[in-house]
Amino acid sequence: MKKRLAASVLALGLAAAVWAGRAPRFAHALPDYPMVDLTGVVARAEAGKADYALLLAQTGLGPEAVDALLEAGRGGELADFQARYFAPCGWKTVKGAAVVRLEVTEGDFEFAPLEKGDILLTPSSRCGGWRNGHAALVVDAQEGLVLEAYSLGQPSRLSPLSTWQDKAAVAVLRLKGVSAERRARMADWARENLVGLPYGLFSGLPWLGESAGPPATQCAHLVWCACAAFGYDVGGAGGWPVTPRDISLSPLLETVQVWGLPQGRRWPS
Repeated sequence: MKKRLAASVLALGLAAAVWAGRAPRFAHALPDYPMVDLTGVVARAEAGKADYALLLAQTGLGPEAVDALLEAGRGGELADFQARYFAPCGWKTVKGAAVVRLEVTEGDFEFAPLEKGDILLTPSSRCGGWRNGHAALVVDAQEGLVLEAYSLGQPSRLSPLSTWQDKAAVAVLRLKGVSAERRARMADWARENLVGLPYGLFSGLPWLGESAGPPATQCAHLVWCACAAFGYDVGGAGGWPVTPRDISLSPLLETVQVWGLPQGRRWPS
């Protein structure tokens, strides 16, 4: 009996070591295909004939981000986004809250034009081999403010967008087919109702409110609450509790930008 118990403990220890050891390899993934010369691609895009699939693969920018740059006369910056997308990333692991470990860079990431209501996701937060990740909601794109529930013991808060530029991998998502005005109202609602909530690790029990927020929240739950209050269940793929990975899988969202994720994915597989 003692031998079986010892063997079981050893097996669990080895499994935990393997599980924990898997996480770092996904910290930042570079494209596994070559860069192409974007000169002609950018010229065609500026002429209204954008090859969005190629530009996503080469720059990490989705159609919405590409169009925003073109409309602002910034098409020439697509080559800069491409260079950053393919550049090696010197990430490192640092200690976060409690047993959380964060994978960070020297601020290598550069955002494409954002809008109120955009959703930020990163897998660059883990507990052992579990990539719990992190999520936030852009509530003021011009001022560079995001709303997030950061960690245990800290209420949900407004944070500068710049705190997201040191993540080793980032995805920016946007509600598909929803007007900018409605997304802005959603962000305003979140700012009025979801700031200062206690951090609740197991938040996510069925909730839907039009005029008041939930009693507690966590990062992905906060984003879900903002969207759910306007009729969009962006965590439906994962059930309860909602996680950043669940949000990344939502068919209600489109990719605005990805960086450091394998093959332009919204989340490591």
